[in-house]
Amino acid sequence: MTSNVIVTSDFPSTATPAIFERMRSRSVDPRIAWIPPATRTGRPRFPIAQKVWGAYGFSKLEYCDIDEQPDSQKLAGLAGYDVIYLSGGEPLAFRHNILKMDLAARFEECVAAGHLLVGASGGAMQLTQNLSLFRLLTVDLGKVLSERERYRALGVVDYEVLPHADRFDLPFLEAVQQYSEHVPHDVIALADGAAVLHKSRTDFECIGPVVIFRRGGIIPVQGAA
Repeated sequence: MTSNVIVTSDFPSTATPAIFERMRSRSVDPRIAWIPPATRTGRPRFPIAQKVWGAYGFSKLEYCDIDEQPDSQKLAGLAGYDVIYLSGGEPLAFRHNILKMDLAARFEECVAAGHLLVGASGGAMQLTQNLSLFRLLTVDLGKVLSERERYRALGVVDYEVLPHADRFDLPFLEAVQQYSEHVPHDVIALADGAAVLHKSRTDFECIGPVVIFRRGGIIPVQGAA
């Protein structure tokens, strides 16, 4: 049930009322599994995350390590959380640790059971078809395309996502547009504050500034406020 999936650029750094509303539909103060890509970045960031989430009334944020200090019992019990949140961070390391901990099936089970799966930035990229857009920052287009199959993501949704699209310069966005000519699905570019809220796998609502790159073309989307 992809209707329980939300893909965001930087939530909750930029507050999005519609996402908060979906989260509170599970519980007034939902229990949230906060999953970072790696221990060395996640541990120091978690106290900051607690303050950010706490400012919006979410007090039940729990750190879930999938790298150096995984708690197998906590990860086995992900279905006990109302919300599974994949934080921002380096997406390739994130993918490695998700696969290492065999979490793909657990995420699917949580979504099917009605729990909410939310990704931000590098965490959001995990839910898509592929992570190659991240490599496009440092690797030329031809090499990225030739090696693309090695960087498949979880495929929970049917597109690729470019978070923080408003932070990139025109040459990079042109490279993303060229990349989109060679992939069989859309590339959705999300500015900070933007998100994709799924009603089903193929039916979704866009929030905030969104652009879709499709087969080399550009489709601006007027996302809801």
